[in-house]
Amino acid sequence: MPESPPAVELMTVTVPHGKPTLAEAAKQLGVATEDVDAAFGVVPVDPDRGIYAVQVRADRLPKQPERPSSDYRGPWSNPPIAPLGPVQDDKKKN
Repeated sequence: MPESPPAVELMTVTVPHGKPTLAEAAKQLGVATEDVDAAFGVVPVDPDRGIYAVQVRADRLPKQPERPSSDYRGPWSNPPIAPLGPVQDDKKKN
């Protein structure tokens, strides 16, 4: 039986200087850079407030934030987003 991919958690990080790198997000969450999903990347949630989302391997997240007052937030749900019905062609056929 093939191994299933590791579970991931959606986490947010807060940075004052603009979009963080994967390494900066990993450091803030207390995980290794390779534990952050590079394919998902760093996604802006509220860039004006410096809040970004990353996906992290669930088994690598610390049980508690390293600093109680840190900006460690999550995990958040990350359901797949898909159309509710068949995709329709917007072109009108004559």
